[in-house]
Amino acid sequence: MKIELNKQLDKEVYMSFRDAMVGGADFGKKIQDDHPHISKENHIEYIDNFYLKSKGKLEEILKDTKLCFDEIKEPLFLELQKYFGRDFSKENYTCYLSIFNCNPRYLENKSFQVYYKRSHDMRKEVIAHELTHFAFYDFCHELGIKDDKALWELSEIFNVIFLNLKAIQKFVGAEELLFYPDLKSKLEEIKKIWTKEQNTEKFIKVSLKYFQSLY
Repeated sequence: MKIELNKQLDKEVYMSFRDAMVGGADFGKKIQDDHPHISKENHIEYIDNFYLKSKGKLEEILKDTKLCFDEIKEPLFLELQKYFGRDFSKENYTCYLSIFNCNPRYLENKSFQVYYKRSHDMRKEVIAHELTHFAFYDFCHELGIKDDKALWELSEIFNVIFLNLKAIQKFVGAEELLFYPDLKSKLEEIKKIWTKEQNTEKFIKVSLKYFQSLY
C-alpha cells in the first residue's frame, strides 16, 4: 500500500464536504471546528499555506502512518481471507494523509484518506476500516450485488462487527465504533444475523433483505 500526501485531493475534499451531512454525521462542522478561518473563497490559498507551514509535521506523521499499516497488515489480511475467501494483500491500495477529518474512500481506485491528527491507534483503525470496505465491496460485486443505500449501510455495520473480532482488535488497539448515528437502530438486528449465519455470502444476502424491508 502506498501512503502519501495529496494536497490537491484535500482541496477537492474540502469542496465536497464543506456542507456535507451523511448518515447523521456533520462533516462540514468537523471541518469548520478544526479550520475556523477556511472558506470557499480562500480554501486554495489556505490549504497551500497549511501544507507549507506544516510540512515537517505532516511528513513525520506520514512515516508513522507507514508503521501503522505494518502493524496491522498481516492479521487483517489473514482475517479478510478467512471471511471473503481471497488474498487481498496484493491489491494496489493508496492511503493519503489529510488535514480534514472526513476520511473518505474511493472504491474506483481503492484509495482513501486518514486524518493527520488521529492518534497512532486511530490511524490504524481507519486503515483497517477502509481496507475492510474494499474487500467487502469486491466480494459483493463478484456476487453481482450492486451499490445502493442498503449495501452502504451494511458495509458500515459489517465493519463494526468484523473489526471488533478479537483477532483484529489485538493488533489495531482501537475499538471500532459506528460512525453514522442514523444506523444505530439497525446494528443489533444485523448482529443477530451475523450470529446465526456463519457463511459470509448468506449473511450479506439475509442482511440486505432485512434492510430493504425497512425502506
